[in-house]
Amino acid sequence: MSPSRTDIASSEVIELIDDVLNTLAETLEDGVFPEIGYYGASKKNVNFREEAGYISIDEAPSFIDGRKVESAKTIAGFVYGLSRFKEHLEQNMSMSLRDFYYMHKVKHVQDVLKITDQNETNRLINLCERVIRHDGTSVPREEFGVVSSPKGTFYGDVTISDMSGKRLNCASAGEYGWFISSRPFDVKIHDINIDAAIFIEKEAMARNLIELAIPEDLRIGVGSLFGQPGRNMRAWIRRLADEEIPILILVDMSPWSLRIFSTIKSNSIELANIRGLATPEAKLLGLSTEDFWTRRGMLTEIEHSLESMTKSDVKCAQQNKNIPAISKDQYLNKQNEVMLKKKRKGELEAFKSFGLPLAQLKGLYINYLKTKAADLDVKVI
Repeated sequence: MSPSRTDIASSEVIELIDDVLNTLAETLEDGVFPEIGYYGASKKNVNFREEAGYISIDEAPSFIDGRKVESAKTIAGFVYGLSRFKEHLEQNMSMSLRDFYYMHKVKHVQDVLKITDQNETNRLINLCERVIRHDGTSVPREEFGVVSSPKGTFYGDVTISDMSGKRLNCASAGEYGWFISSRPFDVKIHDINIDAAIFIEKEAMARNLIELAIPEDLRIGVGSLFGQPGRNMRAWIRRLADEEIPILILVDMSPWSLRIFSTIKSNSIELANIRGLATPEAKLLGLSTEDFWTRRGMLTEIEHSLESMTKSDVKCAQQNKNIPAISKDQYLNKQNEVMLKKKRKGELEAFKSFGLPLAQLKGLYINYLKTKAADLDVKVI
């Protein structure tokens, strides 16, 4: 099991920021050029373990040397960023990544830091995450008040209190369910009445399952990933796994979708320093190469619906061979190799290729979900 995020109060984050700012100020007062050390996202600082995903290790530190002009600019941006975070935390306010970028468009700030691209301010936030640490691990940007727009939804009989303090049921929060909070670790879970949670790559299929009342029929939760899941969705999946809810992932049969699943299961090299984003217990429900190309495959009848892989798809599959979370996983590696050999891919929309009336399509969905879940030792009614 991958460790969940360490809880830390805003007051503690402010203290950590003050400690760093005071240390830098004292260094300058002593007439010494400041130097900032941190552990970057290099292979030397990241290990991969199948049972835990990507793990950050403190092996090869990097340093920002204040004697160099470009480094001095980075340190100045680092200090400015921490001051903005502190101000917002003290006022119990949040900011977006774009907000932070525009804070650097203040005339006197722009004259000094000369920020021209949001990628630069995003890198500053990443640096702050790596420098500000608590109990030996990085403090995630969400604890600085820097949040992304909510991405992903979850529908199911789970009762929570969100960041507003309002109590709600995820099956009664709208047609798609609950839009995942940007800070799901701070969401309070009151009651869970589902036997499994299925997270789906495509919003359209997740919506169809909800419209067909399949979550109620099977006593499951249905999450829509909207493609590659954001940090908030991955943290929410981790939360449910911590509550011992089986996690099943339903994605396209494509090299890109293998990456989506591997990110949920193992996190990523770039974010290995952020805890609580990996769910090693997650299982790949489908679509799989076995669905289309084995004698007992459930989708052999619509094998004709598969599409040819593009040059980009093939390149992705070839690159997957060098991604530890895929290449070192026997099952995922086999999926990738079969797709490379066949040069074909399948999408979740393929279920519509059966041409069934809606009542029969619902039965097909239910049979597929129940059968594939049972194969993974997960029982849904």
